[in-house]
Amino acid sequence: MSSVMNPPEEQQYLELFSEVAVRLMESSAETRLVVQTTERIARAFGYPDIQVIVLSGMVCISVKTSGGYQSLTRKGMLHGIQMDVLAEITGLCLEAEQARVSFTDFQNRFRSIRTREINPLLLCFVIGLATAAFGWLNDGSFLAGISGFLAGFITMAFRVLLQKYVLFPVFVFGFLGFFGTLISYSLGVYIFRLPPDDLGIALVIGVLLLVPGFPFVNGVLDLFKGYYSMAFNRLMITTILLTSVSLGITAALHFLPLGFWSYK
Repeated sequence: MSSVMNPPEEQQYLELFSEVAVRLMESSAETRLVVQTTERIARAFGYPDIQVIVLSGMVCISVKTSGGYQSLTRKGMLHGIQMDVLAEITGLCLEAEQARVSFTDFQNRFRSIRTREINPLLLCFVIGLATAAFGWLNDGSFLAGISGFLAGFITMAFRVLLQKYVLFPVFVFGFLGFFGTLISYSLGVYIFRLPPDDLGIALVIGVLLLVPGFPFVNGVLDLFKGYYSMAFNRLMITTILLTSVSLGITAALHFLPLGFWSYK
């Protein structure tokens, strides 16, 4: 157990609680997890009367201190799924509840948490394997799986490249829907000469990596747990991104040769 140090000013507690809530939100945690984890940490350090409100890109907390209620609002930006960050913060929360860490040590360890960088090549390879697995699970042939692997790998590589330029997500998903469909079709027809059934599977699995499943799941969870504002926001984002992908796929199919389902 770390040595107990002199209690910091109450403002430091307030700032740390808000930082925890924002970090959880930025890591794509569901709203209830953000609220409950922040409340548990506050109670562990002697502030049981705390209110946490999570909005789109913003967290508001209000804590009862010796001088009355103090409030703080922080902005945040979503950084995608960061399960390693969520796991580390949850672990710190448990240590705080068990009185195994002082406030100062908790603060230092929390602020030292960094997101692990994933090797882009490894990420593309894993996405390709997942794409191929979807093909085989849907009764696709071995060649359909290989075609899906290459299509998923190439499409994910372009996604990683485009994300470096911080482009508008609607444009990125629309472009990748168009590009991924053309890549899947080209590989299936001109490289592997897939029959129509396998070609249909290859076309579908080549763009599965663009489905925003995590925001959709979190949106549904928020909806059933009563966080309607965040649920609406997440489900709306999911709908917009799916619409962009669909428009990209439709545009690609428009440019493909007519009657390609029965090519010889």
